Amino acid sequence: MKTSMPMNQQLYFNDQAHIAEKFQMIEDHLSDASKMAILKIRNWKLVEHLPETNLRYQKHMHQTLFNVVPNEFILCEVGYHFSPVSN
Repeated sequence: MKTSMPMNQQLYFNDQAHIAEKFQMIEDHLSDASKMAILKIRNWKLVEHLPETNLRYQKHMHQTLFNVVPNEFILCEVGYHFSPVSN
């Protein structure tokens, strides 16, 4: 006989291994994203003296690195509004 868990019960409430693994995945992602940003900036500096390429690269940089994300979007993405806040 199967027992079902309530929908709102979290599977990993205090599971330290799960928390550590999730932290490591986020840390790796941030590290990779930072490296990619540095490479993009270095490439942009290499083509600064070429007017045609510089304009194209400048447009690309503004679309990828210099975009603004509202706070509400970030809070929704991490599920802030859907989970209770405990202090």
